[in-house]
Amino acid sequence: MIRKRVGNEFWLIRQADHADIAAELVSQIGNATIALVEPFEQVMQATRLHDCGWATHDDRPTLSAQKFPLDVFESSRDITFDCWLQSARRAADVDPYVGLLVSLHQLALSAASVSNNQPARYDVQQLRQQFDLNKFQHNVIELLENLRGRCGLRTDKSLRLGIGDGWTDDAEEKLKFGFRLMRACELMSLAMCCTQLPHAITEPVHTRVGGGTVQLQLHRPADDVLLVKPWPFASASLTLDVPYRPVPARVYADEADLHATIASAPSRRFSVHIRNS
Repeated sequence: MIRKRVGNEFWLIRQADHADIAAELVSQIGNATIALVEPFEQVMQATRLHDCGWATHDDRPTLSAQKFPLDVFESSRDITFDCWLQSARRAADVDPYVGLLVSLHQLALSAASVSNNQPARYDVQQLRQQFDLNKFQHNVIELLENLRGRCGLRTDKSLRLGIGDGWTDDAEEKLKFGFRLMRACELMSLAMCCTQLPHAITEPVHTRVGGGTVQLQLHRPADDVLLVKPWPFASASLTLDVPYRPVPARVYADEADLHATIASAPSRRFSVHIRNS
């Protein structure tokens, strides 16, 4: 669940809806700067399913330490690791290549969580967290290796976070191309949905299979406007709707209070205009 603060309300956005928006962005990519996504159907489906493991939690959301509806970025590691792993496994049940892309995404997220949360010095309290992280990454890497084999990708060469490291071939270049565009669109969707812009620049994305890379710069001058540079889309501009449920921005007594409030909240949409900066 994404908790977007707007005035005296929290706008609650399900992870599935955020993923649908990201998939719509993937479908719109393709111009002289960045080529059409390849393989199109698998990347689209992977983007749509990249957070599918969060559905159970979004059906029965929990509370933050402040007694607010829990935002995805506030989730504990046990919730996060379980939802990430379930996302990868459910996607793999749909299609091996789709599952591979989602697994790569979850492994990249876990690597980023390590770099963002390293203790300044050795801390014995971090040992349990490190064990849980290692267990999660072991499970995802095991799944990745199986899926790479099923997709006909090499498993006998060195990999870094599941992708070829220091070597390449045509299939690996196509995997990098689709995966990195999926990640960029996922970040643009978050930029539309979150209270604050999570990141102002994407990771490097390839301009085409085997091509050079660019980074997309994101800027949100107004709540309903997202500027992107360089422009990756076929259309001159885009307008996308984000489904949400508004609830009062208040402290909730318990989860039952939150669930009852969400159940009575209307389903609404807000629009975001995406333009070339």
